[in-house]
Amino acid sequence: MSSVTAGAVVLGIVVTAVVVTSIDEGRADAAPTCRGDRITVAELTSGCAVATGTVVLPDGRRFGVPRAGTTVSALPVGAAGAGDPGDVSITNTGRAGIAVVVDHVWSGSPAAVRQERAAVRARSAVVARAATATTTQPVSSCSNKTFTKLGFRWAAPVSWSYNATGQKVSGASTIRSGADAWTGAVSACGKKATTTAAERFVGTTTQATGVTAAGGCGASTGTSVVGWGSLRSGTLAVTCVWSRSGTAIEVDQRYSTAVTWSTSTACSGARFDLRGVATHEWGHAFGLGHTAQNSGLVMKPASTTCEVGQRTLGLGDLMGIDALY
Repeated sequence: MSSVTAGAVVLGIVVTAVVVTSIDEGRADAAPTCRGDRITVAELTSGCAVATGTVVLPDGRRFGVPRAGTTVSALPVGAAGAGDPGDVSITNTGRAGIAVVVDHVWSGSPAAVRQERAAVRARSAVVARAATATTTQPVSSCSNKTFTKLGFRWAAPVSWSYNATGQKVSGASTIRSGADAWTGAVSACGKKATTTAAERFVGTTTQATGVTAAGGCGASTGTSVVGWGSLRSGTLAVTCVWSRSGTAIEVDQRYSTAVTWSTSTACSGARFDLRGVATHEWGHAFGLGHTAQNSGLVMKPASTTCEVGQRTLGLGDLMGIDALY
């Protein structure tokens, strides 16, 4: 970690992805079982163990049940002014049941929630800072030191493939540029850091991304795929990350086919800058969460049209990736 990270602070105790620390084996009696393709959050409150199936949130987003000891997290970025569906993490603790957190609100098995909240506190180790919350005016990205950590990181370069089916623009190289904003020698606001975050593009694929049209996450395939498809109105892209014991093992991304994209710095009109949005989504992929919308940083939760400035890291973004890698 470079000197850039020294004194780094985080905006609130905000964790949008939960990472399992252990699987609860302490219950002597067999837990009840939930199964099927429409397991509700209300059913999970019974503490039922779930090996397979689909968890359906009240807002309709669906998540393939991850393996015991695994978390799956859905991390969307929206268009400014559109409703925010919220970040979601689903953690299967095994016999303790499933914990669900949607924008910091916990539900599911009480035992699993207790376990995962403790894991969040242990892994986040954040320091509260509310400086940007006292004003609705935008804050300079070079004066804002805030960042949030999701509780996972990669132990090796992210190997990923690109599915061009339905692409609105030629996207592979642009999306990769968004990833590389975080890797190796990075600089922002006159500061520099060298990170071990890394990615490896392995080519094109016909395999579908694991992100669903409703913004949920399907079953893990063990292969990271970036692609295109329909998403809910107002959602520009969604990243799904699977992690075990603090280590990310798969990331899938879907970019919306319902909006108009631009890959040029000469962006104009009602277009969204693909590289800027990709930079945000790869920030999630590497383990960073959202900052305040008015933070001026790459990791704010919504983008405006032609926001090419989101291609460039702010001070808090640099400090965040330096803290993780």
